[in-house]
Amino acid sequence: MNVVHGLLRGGSRVGALLVLLLAGPVAAVEDDREALTRFAATGAVTSRRLQQDLARALWPQQELRAALSRSYGLSTTQVSRYLASPPGAGLLRQQLPWWSPALAAQARQAALRAAIIADSRDGSVSLLGVLQRLPVPFVLADNARSVQAQPQTATLACGCPQDCGRSSLAHLAFLMACLQAGATGGR
Repeated sequence: MNVVHGLLRGGSRVGALLVLLLAGPVAAVEDDREALTRFAATGAVTSRRLQQDLARALWPQQELRAALSRSYGLSTTQVSRYLASPPGAGLLRQQLPWWSPALAAQARQAALRAAIIADSRDGSVSLLGVLQRLPVPFVLADNARSVQAQPQTATLACGCPQDCGRSSLAHLAFLMACLQAGATGGR
């Protein structure tokens, strides 16, 4: 055991690996990106959370499938400026209840901002592109009943209309349209 303590005090990679091995099995990280990618490509619904989310949507599945891949022309400069503004930051905060609720809100907001900026580097953004660039796991909120609609304020003029229902996917798809409207000044 003294060897283990020596390795840990030394901060070596071997020590860190040993701690992980001694800790026992780790639960698999849940992530819905693969199911969403498959849904966008083929229309197949391969996860229970996606099936439940689609059932809560008031939009047809075909529209949500198209919304996942729909590309919005935005430059990194436009996106970065908008997300640094109070309305842009508010738009991101508005999306936080709809995904990975087990993660801290600050982590989700920073991850979402980083993913949007990363996806904009080719001159466009799409929901699927943003999700693929998230540096944290993405899980559709499965307890949508607890998610409260965000009130519209003067600084936050874009939000998902009533027909988004309680679907995380619908709310996040609408985020892309709001992002384009905000970043381009509604043009």
